[in-house]
Parts: sequence; C-alpha cells; structure tokens
Amino acid sequence: MTLILSIAALLLGPLIYAAARDNQTARRVLDALIVITIAVIIAVHIIPAAIQHGGTLAVTLIVLGIIFPVLLERLFRKATDAAHLVIVAIAAMGLLIHAIVDGIALLPQSGTGLAYAIILHRLPVGMALWWAIRPNFGKIIAIAAFALISLATAAGYFIGDSIIELAEARTLAMLQAFVSGSLIHVVAFGVRHKHN
Repeated sequence: MTLILSIAALLLGPLIYAAARDNQTARRVLDALIVITIAVIIAVHIIPAAIQHGGTLAVTLIVLGIIFPVLLERLFRKATDAAHLVIVAIAAMGLLIHAIVDGIALLPQSGTGLAYAIILHRLPVGMALWWAIRPNFGKIIAIAAFALISLATAAGYFIGDSIIELAEARTLAMLQAFVSGSLIHVVAFGVRHKHN
C-alpha cells in the first residue's frame, strides 16, 4: 500500500502545479515552495547522509558538483543548453538512485513513520519535477521521467532487500554528494539561466 501511495503522491504533484498555472500569486508561492523543498531535501537529507558515509571526500564532491556546471558552461559558452542537458542527465541519474532508496524505505521493516515521510515528500518532489522538466523539455520527456521514477521506486520496493547493501555503500554517498552539488546549482540559478 505504501508503494501505491508514494507513486500517487508523486503523480499528484503535477496536477496541483497545473491547477495553479493561471494564478500568478499561487504560481509564485508554488515556485518558492518547490525551491525551498529542494533546498531542504538537499540540506537536511542528502548532504548530511553523504558526509556521514563519505566524510571529507563527500564535501569535496559537493563543491565539485556546484562548480562542475559552471566549468561545463564555460567550456561550451555557445552551447549553454547542451551543458545543462549534461547536468540534467546527472541529476536524473541521482533522482533514479534516490527513487530506488525511497522504494527501500517504503518496505515494512523500515517502519511506518519513515514510509509516510517518504509519501509526503513525494508530493513536492512531483511538483518540482514538473516545474523543472515540463517547460524545458516538453510533456513527453516529463511523463517519461515520472514513469522512470515510479519504476525505480517499485524496483527498490520489490528487490530492496537484495540492494540494501548498495544503498548503504560509500560509493552511493559519493554519487549523491556530487549530484546534490549540481542540484544546488540548479536551485541557485534555475534550469535555464545566465550567470551575471
């Protein structure tokens, strides 16, 4: 049941975001909520876990994750959108891994409190994904992203016991540290932007 609720919450996010499309005030509030949610998830969940498992190397990778998009943009000064596609691809990989970990956290042995926290955080995650993907890459890519995240969550749930060791590995913490740095860049500057 927790798996179904988590996927339903994820899919409900775009509907709520779309309902506020014509109301500028509601849209600004939702945009702020999404940016704050991403920032809180990064600051409260991803970075501390990465540092706990990875130590100083994780901090270094977070900084590299923040710097990487800027360096990439400078290398491809005339192709900023291509640079962001690489950043989005890295972030997408991180989101899929995070979705697998969410699926594992939904297992009964993880406890109902954690499962309901995962379900609740899926609503703003769905809104944030729609906010970031739909306007920049189109509806088909956005739907594909939601399908992949739902499948990754289901995979984590159904084969979670066999991949719990991977979810706790130092390598995963390092990847999440780098991805969180890239997400910090996206939160600070948006998906499409110009550095002033």
